[in-house]
Amino acid sequence: MIITLDEAQKINPSLTQETLDGLEQSIRALTHNKFQNLNIRFYQFKVTNENTLEFNNALAYLRVGETIEISNTWSQTGSGLNQDMGVNDGLYVIEEITDKTIKLKDAELFNGNFQSAFITKISYPHDIVEGVKKLLQYDVTMGDKLGIKSESIARMNITYYDMNSSESINGYPASLFGFLKKYRKMRW
Repeated sequence: MIITLDEAQKINPSLTQETLDGLEQSIRALTHNKFQNLNIRFYQFKVTNENTLEFNNALAYLRVGETIEISNTWSQTGSGLNQDMGVNDGLYVIEEITDKTIKLKDAELFNGNFQSAFITKISYPHDIVEGVKKLLQYDVTMGDKLGIKSESIARMNITYYDMNSSESINGYPASLFGFLKKYRKMRW
């Protein structure tokens, strides 16, 4: 997660976790960047209770509230691996952590032993966090003004920014996404 729901609700009290998750997915898709800290990666774990990861080795450099990405959780089917999907792959937030276990917040994973799977810590730079806060602030200030092309009151005339498909990204002015430029990666 880029920012917590509590932080976001200080800017806009009506925000939901789904909105924040959607913004995070949009930023990852627009940049083709997973923001993975490859130095903090742990392999081979077992999933129990649909939300607990149990490792053989001790965990380090992870904290409660941080985001991890689970990768390579191929499902075991019959005599071989089903390479079509990673059954538990995705982004998750750490709710509790001990020496060798991680409990995930709001997770419904498939239980099992995943020998080829691994987790990686997700780290968003500070300017990404600030950029998301600016997007949320834009929603607060301009949310009720969307769709207004021109407004005249007495001798005052207001014309708002005209957003067509080339000037907007996900309903926001493209200029608000300038903070992503240096994090864009080529798509292979």
